[in-house]
Amino acid sequence: MMPSVTYHKADLLAKYASNLPDSRYRNHYVSYARNFLESAAALDKESVNKYLARLKRQGKKPGTINFAFRVIRTLFNVNKLDWPFRRGEAPQIRQRDEYKPALDPELIKIMVEAAKNGRLDTAPACFLALSTVYGLRRGEMCDLELGDVDLKAGTVFVSPVKSGRESYHLIPVEIKPYLEGHDFSKRYRLDQMSQMFWVVINRSGLEALRSQRLGWHSMRRGLIFLLHRSGLDPFTVHHFMRFKGAADRELAMDIRYHATHFVGLEGTRVVTEKAESDREVFEKHPLLQFWR
Repeated sequence: MMPSVTYHKADLLAKYASNLPDSRYRNHYVSYARNFLESAAALDKESVNKYLARLKRQGKKPGTINFAFRVIRTLFNVNKLDWPFRRGEAPQIRQRDEYKPALDPELIKIMVEAAKNGRLDTAPACFLALSTVYGLRRGEMCDLELGDVDLKAGTVFVSPVKSGRESYHLIPVEIKPYLEGHDFSKRYRLDQMSQMFWVVINRSGLEALRSQRLGWHSMRRGLIFLLHRSGLDPFTVHHFMRFKGAADRELAMDIRYHATHFVGLEGTRVVTEKAESDREVFEKHPLLQFWR
């Protein structure tokens, strides 16, 4: 028979898990909560600090350690346990510890040329097009389904994996051929999508970059930086990149009541007026020109 403390920890973990949204990232959160509970002699400050110190010894990045701290804090709060830390005692991520690389546009141009010259298969070329134009996160590309890409209407629907806003985007003619050939009914795991990024790198002749900690998000960071330098106003960039935050508050009611579907005698049609602002972005888009 297992000791009662095991049942207690199992109950804590079950309650924590039940409060998480049902998404593909759920198991990732639960794994950190489980690892902490398995290592904790007691549910106190000392046990939390020992667990975080162990993560540091394992070579985990400061951002990962901060993430684990937040998971444990939620575990405590959900189970109505006294949280032993005061405000401001979370692990700090110093600026020099942050490594958030962005891809230089010249490298992106080389990748796009590889797609245009047929050196990339259908799937890598498709996701490269989506990444360069919309700055999709890895998880957002994994979540794309057959009904999300409407080539006839010329729209793509993006569900953000973080706290961003769901959005319809217009599909520019430059990348439409690369989307037409892809089977969006095929599903990809996060690790498969990461591997696809390196397929693009290798087939573009950029193998030297393999020593760098790069990924699809490096494309997104580069695009955000370039859009801000393109002359577009900050809110347009904010909206196009599907951020949700302070910049939305002025239009919160407008966004809340904006209809995306209209039902009529001939059926339901998708309304894409909000996506029309994409045309302004496409005119100044720093990476879309590479696909022309």
